[in-house]
Amino acid sequence: MKKSLKPYVFYLGIFIFAVGILLKFIFPASDGALEQLPFVLTGFGAGIIGVGVAAMIMKKRTEKDPQKAKQYEINEKDERNILIREKACYAAWYVTLFVLAAVTMALFVMGYNVAFCMVLGAFFIHIISMFVFIIYYSKKM
Repeated sequence: MKKSLKPYVFYLGIFIFAVGILLKFIFPASDGALEQLPFVLTGFGAGIIGVGVAAMIMKKRTEKDPQKAKQYEINEKDERNILIREKACYAAWYVTLFVLAAVTMALFVMGYNVAFCMVLGAFFIHIISMFVFIIYYSKKM
C-alpha cells in the first residue's frame, strides 16, 4: 500500500492556519503583500488540514476493515487503474498547457507585463518539465 501521510502534515496545516490568523490580528492595517499574506496562509493551512483529515479518515476505515484495506491495495496496484490514471494525467497535462497559453495571451493583451512574464515562465517550466521527465523515465525503465 502507498505510504500514508504522516501526522505532522496535519499539524503543519494547523500551524500555518494559526499563523495566518495571527498575522491578521498583529498587522490589521497593512499594505502590499503583507495585506494578502494572512489570507493566503489561512487558505493554504485549511487545505492542508482538509487533506490531513481525509487521510486520517481513510486510515481509520482501512484499520477497521482489513478486507477493505486489501481491496484498496489491489485497486491501487491494478494495471487497468494505473493505465487510467496515466491517461488522465496526460490529458490534464495538455489541458493545463492550453490554459497557461490562454492566460499568457490574455495577460499580454491586457498589458499586465509582470504577470505576463510570470505566467510565461510557468508555461516554459511546464513544457520543459515534460522533456525532463521523458528523459528521466526513459532511463529508469
